[in-house]
Amino acid sequence: MSLHVSSLWQYPVKSMAGVSLSQMRVNSWGPDLDRRWMVVDSNKRFLTQRQLPSMCLLAASHTANGVRIQSLNDKAISIEVAEPVAEATYPVSVWSDVCEATDAGDQAAAFLSEILGQSVRLCFMSENTHRQVDRQFAATGTRVSFADGFPFLLCNESSLAALGTALGRSLDMRRFRPNIVVSGAEAFAEDAWRRIRIGALEFELVKPCARCAIPTINLASAAREADVFKMLRAERSKNGEVYFGQNLIHHGEGEIGLGQTVALLEF
Repeated sequence: MSLHVSSLWQYPVKSMAGVSLSQMRVNSWGPDLDRRWMVVDSNKRFLTQRQLPSMCLLAASHTANGVRIQSLNDKAISIEVAEPVAEATYPVSVWSDVCEATDAGDQAAAFLSEILGQSVRLCFMSENTHRQVDRQFAATGTRVSFADGFPFLLCNESSLAALGTALGRSLDMRRFRPNIVVSGAEAFAEDAWRRIRIGALEFELVKPCARCAIPTINLASAAREADVFKMLRAERSKNGEVYFGQNLIHHGEGEIGLGQTVALLEF
């Protein structure tokens, strides 16, 4: 088995389209600058494709000083990272977590509110913010950005192919929003892995990823496809949840890249 990294993904804004990378810098956050921006509602609660499927039609990429967001109709806006000031900083909620965020300003809010069809704000998690990963799975001091709960998500190409076979058509891996995609393993082999190494960095596979409705969303139209979740329930249900992919905790900082060998250290 020649197990290697086949793609790497960074998501500048939570729940918007990601950026394919050839090299990924890994620091205390996990993937550098991954999901440090987030859209919130009027109650400062996180919004994703679960509530707003059309978020998949927005592409986000980093600029030298911030982030650029572009819609499929070529409307675009660039936002710079602002220095946190008291009047622009507020608590936001991500699931049961509450942490501080810095508002991105009225222009960004108006741009996104028009496209998404409701009043929203864009916010940024500053460098000095600490959001703790669930201590059931990670040591105290392990932090995460606005990602749902863990710094990394790993998926296996063969597992996706198996789902496509069960569905009767292929599925785009981007529906599942991984950071690391591996090739060369048997379908669902990752369910048994406990620890891996990529380059000089080690990763623990701490929890299977429970899936919501986001993988059912067609990335070209933002339409939900009920047959996808029906298939997932049939193929990947356990204890009332649907699972695909593995959540990872990393140890150390450095870089990982396409084509690197994935060494299985514990399974």
